Amino acid sequence: MNRWQTGLQFIGIGWYISLTILGGILLGKWLDAKFGTEPLLLILGLFLGLFIAFYGAYRMMPRPSDKTK
Repeated sequence: MNRWQTGLQFIGIGWYISLTILGGILLGKWLDAKFGTEPLLLILGLFLGLFIAFYGAYRMMPRPSDKTK
């Protein structure tokens, strides 16, 4: 993989992290407004977004190639 592909892959991972965290926050905020449970579901949405974001980013990270062979 060349340098541009690697850089674009990391930019994509950054967007993925930010959008999943924001999505969790917005979902929690919307559910809080619907059920009147402020701020419980907002906090749960934040943690759910963080978990999904970093698990997904871990799965998307390029693996180091074994160049010793």
